[in-house]
Amino acid sequence: MTIQELNAGKASHSPSSALMELTNIDHMSDFNEVVEFLKANLYDIISEVHGFDKLLIDDGKTQLNCPPAAEPNDSHGSLLLRTLSEKEASQGGIVLKREFKVHALTYDEVEIREDVVQAPAQAGHPAIFKENIVTVSIAKA
Repeated sequence: MTIQELNAGKASHSPSSALMELTNIDHMSDFNEVVEFLKANLYDIISEVHGFDKLLIDDGKTQLNCPPAAEPNDSHGSLLLRTLSEKEASQGGIVLKREFKVHALTYDEVEIREDVVQAPAQAGHPAIFKENIVTVSIAKA
């Protein structure tokens, strides 16, 4: 699979670039802020990524994946969009991971999910897991 790195400076008015900034691990925006942005821009983001003739783009901090549209008998789980941003410790290893997923539920309803996993502060302790989920109506343009 080819990954295209998106130059955020060149794409400053790009909805894809704006979403990657909102969802990157350094920004840690409010979940509701991301939901509102996706409600206004979801299908523009998908069209833009597919317009690059890519399924996955990366700005160096956040990966943005927009799988192809489902075909008959397709089983990719109706995933429309996924972002992934991770922070590594100076000695290696992931210390914080943030992921957003958007799944189509019906023609105009989607589920937006945020998963944040933080490495434990001390060895032997469990990771800290936080999940936010909301179902919203987003009309296709």
